[in-house]
Amino acid sequence: MNLDVRTIMLMLSGINLLGAGMMALISFHADNVRGARQWALGHCCMCIGIFTSTQMSPEWPLLIIAAVPLITGCGFGFIFNGIQAFKGKRCNYWITAWLGLQMMTQSLWFGIVQDDIRTVLIANSLLFSGIFAAGAINLMVKTTQPLKTAYWLAAGSFAFIALMSLLRALNLFLTPAHGVGLFAQGNVNPIFLVLGGLSQLSISLSLVLLITFRLVSDLREQASYDSLTGAMNRRRFEDESRRLLARAIRTGEPLSIIMIDVDFFKRINDRHGHPAGDEVLRRLSKLLQAVIRSEDCLARYGGEEFCILLVGTREQGAAQLAERVRLLYADLRIEWKNEILQSTLSAGVADSSTVGTDLSTLVGAADQALYRAKNAGRNCIALHSMNNQPLPS
Repeated sequence: MNLDVRTIMLMLSGINLLGAGMMALISFHADNVRGARQWALGHCCMCIGIFTSTQMSPEWPLLIIAAVPLITGCGFGFIFNGIQAFKGKRCNYWITAWLGLQMMTQSLWFGIVQDDIRTVLIANSLLFSGIFAAGAINLMVKTTQPLKTAYWLAAGSFAFIALMSLLRALNLFLTPAHGVGLFAQGNVNPIFLVLGGLSQLSISLSLVLLITFRLVSDLREQASYDSLTGAMNRRRFEDESRRLLARAIRTGEPLSIIMIDVDFFKRINDRHGHPAGDEVLRRLSKLLQAVIRSEDCLARYGGEEFCILLVGTREQGAAQLAERVRLLYADLRIEWKNEILQSTLSAGVADSSTVGTDLSTLVGAADQALYRAKNAGRNCIALHSMNNQPLPS
């Protein structure tokens, strides 16, 4: 196989330029996705470094010769920091600077001071192997599909380049010094570059997949939760409830529903304005999220009404939680524009052991109990099983 090394390196440069362009576009139009900007810078630096190295001449000024490995090394550092940023971790730009300086130092020392191109290529290959191995390790995260597939595809591509770089260093070490050159036309060096180029393309595509799946996940999250309170919206609540009810049918465990409504909420809006009402709902949602368990479901069911689905809980247990919430909320003081907002709530409770496991029937029973609590004077809770009276406040 007779492959031109310069041509392969130019193709590598083009792949990185394409990756830089894709990441730059994403960073401009998806501000909520972290990491794209670092990946764009990384691909751009690698494109400049690889392309310039194919045109390099000994007659060039030392400053330019030193800048090529510096820029290339910084490119690898930006790629690594992009992974950290994408995962929500703090970027360590000292890694970027260290990689650039390390690659520049070893290239100048072994290439100019000692004039040993084989040692330069071995040192750089080992450096590539180390940074890509670190990238692969950082991409091995536990997450859900389809994001998991993109993570593992990227990790596999990083690991493959790390392996190819290590094998290239070993091959160079075993090759006589007089047979080694940056653009040597042999059977091994071009193959390493071709495989590395394919892996580089795979990395670019997998990073795009990571961003795409993250955006899809964010959109799904936005479509599932109420933007004001952070609780589930009604549609997501119904989907989760049906899943939990189906499980309850299989296992026989009980489920309870609590319907909660803020008393005289319209008065708050009329007297203090809708922003004040929004703050009341936010604070109530925060209180509810603090008292329920992770396996329970909380939703803003409509207006000022919230719904809680309690797993493995009967009506009496749900009533105790509802009463606790009622007391906590009655004591809640909300500061709003030099005023104190304070209100009460009413709640209705029902469970699957008395009503059944049909979601609409279960919610309807809790809603009827809530209606009785309202008619009883508000600031109290009512149980569906106690048809005639609410619990005393």
